[in-house]
Amino acid sequence: MLPNYFEILGLSEDASEMEIKRAYRNKSREYHPSSNKSPGALDQFILVNEAYEILIHKNTHEIYLEDYKTDHDPLKYEVYYYWINAARTRAAKHASMTWGNFTQTKFYQRTHLYTNSTLMAFLVIGIVLLIIPFLLVVLGQQHFNVGWILAVVFISWPIGLYLFVQAAVGFQSMKKYMH
Repeated sequence: MLPNYFEILGLSEDASEMEIKRAYRNKSREYHPSSNKSPGALDQFILVNEAYEILIHKNTHEIYLEDYKTDHDPLKYEVYYYWINAARTRAAKHASMTWGNFTQTKFYQRTHLYTNSTLMAFLVIGIVLLIIPFLLVVLGQQHFNVGWILAVVFISWPIGLYLFVQAAVGFQSMKKYMH
């Protein structure tokens, strides 16, 4: 039988992506071997990483949900077996780093979370940067020179689009994984 990854991360079975990331950040900080010198810290850190990687990916999350309470061995699924081994290997590598170096890895950086108010600000600013300059250019075409129009196209719109997408992804990650 598989370990209860939800219990390891302190989550309910319907946890959202954001809740999984938040729990992972807290547990990895708690069990990282450079800051936790207890004898079982390394094993617990590896298990926390394994739990995170299985739960954060939709495919392995679904396989895990189907099989974790049964006697069926999901390690027989090639994709699941691959993720378990990859998670353990990555965790062992991250455990050998200092906490500061680990937090600088792309792996850890991808668990970054924005607050609800930050996401709302991104959404509002993104929409403003996408719509208002467009309206000004269309409605006041004869009043603006080419330099101003190019600034709108190459500065305002990309920034607005980036903020809008960040907000959309952030709000999507708040939704529950399973219904």
